[in-house]
Amino acid sequence: MLTLDQLISEATALSDEAKALLIDKIVESMTVEIDRDMLTEAVQKAQERIAEIDSGAVQTIPGDVALAQIRQLLKK
Repeated sequence: MLTLDQLISEATALSDEAKALLIDKIVESMTVEIDRDMLTEAVQKAQERIAEIDSGAVQTIPGDVALAQIRQLLKK
């Protein structure tokens, strides 16, 4: 069995489409009641964002740059 860190490492290496499917499957397996409409809306929004990235309409920010920006905001 994978450790949580190994699982996270493998999951983050998946394609965006595979990540969306994995998220859906994980949520389905949870025993907590989740508002299906809210989940559907979140998945649709994630798919829209993936399409925007894939089409080049928007660009992602590298993780290290995003963290540096967040750290700067927290210092204020």
